[in-house]
Amino acid sequence: MKFARNLLVAVLSLLGLAAFTVAALAWSQGYRVYIIHTGSMLPELRPGSVVVDRPVSGAVRVGEIISYRFGPGPDGVLTHRVYSDRAGVIVTKGDANATPDPWTTRNGAVVGTPEAVVPKLGYLLEYLKQPAGVASVVTLVATVGLLWSLLLGPHAEVAPRRVPAHRRRKRPLHAVS
Repeated sequence: MKFARNLLVAVLSLLGLAAFTVAALAWSQGYRVYIIHTGSMLPELRPGSVVVDRPVSGAVRVGEIISYRFGPGPDGVLTHRVYSDRAGVIVTKGDANATPDPWTTRNGAVVGTPEAVVPKLGYLLEYLKQPAGVASVVTLVATVGLLWSLLLGPHAEVAPRRVPAHRRRKRPLHAVS
């Protein structure tokens, strides 16, 4: 039982280290993660989805989905489709919107183009941004750890129960023939 627990801890630790390494390498190569907050890109990108953007190489093309800096902070990035591009002035439009966006952007504001989309992961990431979300995850991990130790720990292996002599059922003697 102890070997299985140690193996599980080792495997989970290695998976966590591998995930962290991959994320750090991707970040250093310019990959970024953004959460879709609105339905302006339906049906292509749903609210709550996470977009993994890769850096843009070269000029953007009409019809391509881009993420670009629209305002300050981490939520100041907008992901829309390129509607037109005239001399480096880009007009974008959400797929679900009837008209193009009333503002323009430049090539320098483009931060990436979607490489992958993970549906609904954004809800979890937004939850974990909140102090209560982090506290609930810490509480869950502590509860699982306590239950694990209670139910599967070394003291959980109980010896067979001895029945007192006065409660034992007497067996009838068999006749020997």
